[in-house]
Formats: sequence, C-alpha cells, structure tokens
Amino acid sequence: MGKYLEITKVQIKYNAWQHFLISVLLLAASPLVLGISNLDAAQTAKVLETYVALVGILLFVPVFLPEQDRDLWDVVKARYTKITTVYLTRILISFLFSALLTLIFLMVMRAGNCEMESLKYYFGTMAEVIAFGGLGIFAYAVSDNLIVGYMIPLGYYVAGIGAGYKYMKKLYPFGMLADYETKYWILAAGIVLMSCGILLFRRRR
Repeated sequence: MGKYLEITKVQIKYNAWQHFLISVLLLAASPLVLGISNLDAAQTAKVLETYVALVGILLFVPVFLPEQDRDLWDVVKARYTKITTVYLTRILISFLFSALLTLIFLMVMRAGNCEMESLKYYFGTMAEVIAFGGLGIFAYAVSDNLIVGYMIPLGYYVAGIGAGYKYMKKLYPFGMLADYETKYWILAAGIVLMSCGILLFRRRR
C-alpha cells in the first residue's frame, strides 16, 4: 500500500496538479464561453459533451509525460515497482480528478436550473472523458509524442462535430440524446485503447 501512496504523492506533486489546474480553469471559464444556467435537457447535454468532456484530454494524455525525463525513467526502472503499476496508478488519479470535476460542474449546472437526468448525464459525460483520454494515451504511446497525443483525440472531437451520428454510428462521441448506446461503445473503446497504450508504451521503453 505504501508504494501506491508514494506513486500518488509524486504524481500529484510533480505532474498531475498542473493538468488539474488547467482543467479547473477551463471549466471555470465556461460562463464566458457558453451559458450554464436555465438550459433545457438538449442544451445541457451539449455543454457536457462538447465542453466538459475535454478534461479527458487534459488529464489522461500526459500519463507518460514523466518518462520523457531520461534521468527519472532510469530511477523508475531501478525500482522494484512494476511500471504497469505506476501507469495504472496515474490513470486512476486522472480518473478521480476528472470524475470530481465533472460531478462539481454537473452540480453547478443543476443549481443553475438546468434540466438533466443527473446519473444518465454524468455517466455519459464520463464515458466520453474516458474515450478521449484512452484515444490520447494510445496515440501518445504509438507516436511517443505528447503533441500527437493531444491532437488525435481533438481530431476525433472535430470529426464528431463535422461528420455527425450518420457517419460515425456507434463511435459518435456526442450521442447523449441521439443514441445513448453510443456511450457504452465509446467507453469500451476508451478502455481498450488505454490498455493497449499502456502495454505498447511499456514495450517501447
């Protein structure tokens, strides 16, 4: 248990807090970008899917970032803790941060008289967060490049807006109201991509 606490402490102190802060600032700026009060169900879903879910890219993609420091990577390899354990712990931290921010934002919107089915909208948003995060982690692992890790899920985001449900079918990221089953598909895809990304990055190193 102690090693997990140590990994968590190091990750939050040296890496995760920066991305968490950027995510907080992104969500805090939402009133300047779009309305978050007195929205109907469709408008609420749109805000959650096209804005709040972006924290998945910010929080999950940098999971491998500490290993870009060669000296740190040598230290990690010299320890007895499996590197997969390190990555999974970092991903859990990212998941908890994104789940907390999404929950708080949902509560703020609910307090602002926005219409929503709380559990349905929360799960749907988190499924999209994991899909974006999983795709970013996989892209980072394949390319070994942080920028690519950010750009690929952003490309998926743009494709979702441009192509729509008609062309993307079950992998459409914004299907909260169009087809809620898409949320289960993108959640599964995100988890698979995340797992493959971890395995691939571990082998590359």
